[in-house]
Order: sequence, then C-alpha cells, then structure tokens
Amino acid sequence: MALAPRPAVAVAVAVIVTALPASSSGVRAEADGDAARGRSAATTRTTEMCIDREIAEKLAVKRKRRGAVDRLFVKQSRHELTASGGYYASDLFSGTWVAGGAYTYHMTDQTAVEFGGGVTHANADVVRAIEDGRGEILADDFARVLYAESLLLWSPVYGKLRLGGSIAHYDIHLDLGVGVVDSLTSRGAVGVAGLGVKLFAGRAVAFRLDARNRVYRQELLDRRFLVNDAAVTLGFSVFLPFRN
Repeated sequence: MALAPRPAVAVAVAVIVTALPASSSGVRAEADGDAARGRSAATTRTTEMCIDREIAEKLAVKRKRRGAVDRLFVKQSRHELTASGGYYASDLFSGTWVAGGAYTYHMTDQTAVEFGGGVTHANADVVRAIEDGRGEILADDFARVLYAESLLLWSPVYGKLRLGGSIAHYDIHLDLGVGVVDSLTSRGAVGVAGLGVKLFAGRAVAFRLDARNRVYRQELLDRRFLVNDAAVTLGFSVFLPFRN
C-alpha cells in the first residue's frame, strides 16, 4: 500500500518535464519575433534616411541652379570703356558713318548705367524739300551732327557658344535712355532705345554689337519732322580692373 503514490508522482513529474520545453520554445519564438521586428524597423529607418538624404541632395542641386550662376566674366562693380564705329541711317538724310565712345559702370552683372556720345554728319546731297511750290536744297550738305546720351542697360541673357574649338561667353542687353543732339537742323532732347550683344574674350576685353534708334524733332527748310534715326555700331571694350 505504500507504493501506490509513486505513479501519480511520476505522471506529475512527466507533465512538468513535458511542459517546460514548450514554454521555452514560446519564449524563444517571441524573442525571435521581437528581433525580426527590430531588424525590420532598423532597415526601414536606414532606407528612409537614404531616401531623405538623396532628396535633400537633389533639392540642394536645384536650389544652386536657381541661385547665382558661375560666370567666367564678371561685370559687377567694374568700369567699361568702349570705342565704336558703324553706320548711321537718318530719316531725312542719306546714310553715312558714325563714330563714338562710351563709359559704362556695371552695378551688377545684369544692370549698368552708360554715358556715351558720337559724331556723324548730315549727308544731304539727295535731300529735297518742297516749299511754296519751289524746289530747294540745303546749302550745307555735310553738316556735323553731335549727340550725347545716358542709358540704363539690362542684360537678361547670359550664355556661351562654341567658336571653332573654343567656348566663348556672351550676353544680350536692352538699352533705354535719353540724350541731346546738336546739329544745324536740330537742338533738343532725344529718346534712345536699343539692343546689343557683347562677346567676351579673356577677362578684361569684349566685342560689342549695338543697334539703337533715336527719336527727336528735326527742322528742315522751316518744316518740323519727328524723325527716327538708327545706328548700328561695332565696338571694342576694355574692363577695369583687368581681373574679375
């Protein structure tokens, strides 16, 4: 009768021994799940950081493109001296030559103020006016014409082009201003508007091509006219100081 409890004790011990591995497996499985979730979260955070860094770099490049443009030839705070010559076409006179010069101060790379002047002549060998039923011709058909002007220059375009095997930089500028003219047929104010191109060579010189129109009143044989005189000039500019 003393041996009866032994099977019950054995069964209880067997049940306890059998239950222990199952519990340990559950703990390990839960731990493995937590580790996997941790690795997944770490991978997600790393991926997000890489994506965020890549986006930030792209945005930085875009901001740089929208910002200041690196220029081979810097005009800001520099002085420009120009000598030019070309063709002058008058409303009332024949076309002839024109020569002039200009001083330009560049406030920024896009804006500048310019003071210039020129000399030409009134080539009136083919000009005739009808007055009181009579034909008349000017007595002086080679009268000198002087003009001076002050303009604001705006350069909205800056670029480069290939000339042969080298790269040349250029800009396009728009001109607007006022001036005065002095000649035998006119002494008064002038309105000036124009368009020009500068082709830069090195860091201190440039070639200019300018087309400008001048509007003013002119008096010829007691008759007054509102004229539009146009000029196309080719110029050579030197920038001071000589380095950017």
